[in-house]
Amino acid sequence: MIFIGYLNYVVVLCVMTGVFILMFDLKEYKTKNMQKETKVSTFLGWFNITVGIFAFFINWAYQQIFW
Repeated sequence: MIFIGYLNYVVVLCVMTGVFILMFDLKEYKTKNMQKETKVSTFLGWFNITVGIFAFFINWAYQQIFW
């Protein structure tokens, strides 16, 4: 059976957007001394990375158990 899923794209998008938020937005907010935006972008960046990694491992576990 051929399995074509889009979860891999979601994982890559979540991880990459998290990295880009931490690289670009966070640096800009720190240089402009914007405290609230720095905290929110830090949270969102790490949240995206965590969701991407979590989705990857859940998909991997699902593939190992049920396929």
